[in-house]
Amino acid sequence: MILPDDKLDGIPLDAPPAYEASTSSSAPSDTKRPSPVVTTTSNSNSSAYPPLKSAPPSSASWFGFASPASRQVRSTVLGLVRDLVKQADEGEASAVVTSSILKSCSDACSANGLSIGALLQEPSVEGHTPLYWAIIKRPPENPSSSPTTDLLTTLLSLSTPLTPATIAEIRLACLLTSDQALFQRLRSSPDFSPLSPTDQLILDASIPPDAITVENVPHDEFAFAVDVAIVRFQTRMRVGKHIELDFIARGRMWRLAFHVSERRRAGQPPPGTWFISLGLLEGSPPTWIDSRLLVPAPIDALLTPPSQGFGSGFFGPGKPRPRPTLSVRLKAPEQLYSTGRHRRSEIVVVLDDGDSGLGTLQYAGCPYIQPDESLQLRLEARLARPEADCVIC
Repeated sequence: MILPDDKLDGIPLDAPPAYEASTSSSAPSDTKRPSPVVTTTSNSNSSAYPPLKSAPPSSASWFGFASPASRQVRSTVLGLVRDLVKQADEGEASAVVTSSILKSCSDACSANGLSIGALLQEPSVEGHTPLYWAIIKRPPENPSSSPTTDLLTTLLSLSTPLTPATIAEIRLACLLTSDQALFQRLRSSPDFSPLSPTDQLILDASIPPDAITVENVPHDEFAFAVDVAIVRFQTRMRVGKHIELDFIARGRMWRLAFHVSERRRAGQPPPGTWFISLGLLEGSPPTWIDSRLLVPAPIDALLTPPSQGFGSGFFGPGKPRPRPTLSVRLKAPEQLYSTGRHRRSEIVVVLDDGDSGLGTLQYAGCPYIQPDESLQLRLEARLARPEADCVIC
């Protein structure tokens, strides 16, 4: 049937066939359309219709022009990914089947000038990316078992490079599920948490990333502890000027950071000062916190040498004394907030302040720095209003 010209107004000439037309095998058609398929073939004789001659993918993406076949492939891939996400917790999408389906989707996208990585990072499932939902629906890990290839792993392998918006969604999903183990595993990936250019030069591939372990204190739903091992601590501080350690504890995302102040700013120490900060990150509810940072001496430096001062010859050489654990209190005089221009978002403590002894960490030959230049520390915290006496954990 030929429609009058006035009926054609508003209908794009390259619009894909309607769903009913693409699924009906009996309705006649006056105009031949390319068959809506997911995969394509280079052999034109095996197709019932001649191949489409379209502009290169890059030019098409610039101007928003796409062939009906590409649009159909895009729609089909997004639909398949949505189904995989929906079935992720039902045991129906096994690792092998999931990997096979996503591999076919990737091949189809490549054959039609589409980027599977870009499609997987679109908010195509209820306003969020498939990666977000793969984390939300992911079953809890068994600590005794090794990580396996699941839907999330396969999606991540096809989605690189990750955009800042996708990284923010992944961080939010880890926070909502309180999945600290997954969050730390992702942080060790350069695609998710790339090193600064300075750290890339300082840390080679043989050096493991900073290790962060979170422990929820038993029988106290407000308390937690964090054990940290920072690699190449002094070199990174002197050259890069800051080290950031992100973790999830008690339903909140935190950042413990070491800084060297570089310029005068309101609320910051003078330039050249080493200081610590502890704050809430995006998506975290407000809270009080009372905490302390502990730096134990390395095992081979637990004892101080005997004193050689006055009277040592009369009384004999003094006995070695155990080195004390360095400690500094990090408390919030008011609630911390993750957002808000005029609200406190972090606690700042200068290393040289008070008698904590943490100022020694910036000096060469510090006995609290491991022989490999790593620094081991422990943060003990309780989500409560600070009291006069620090009683934590």
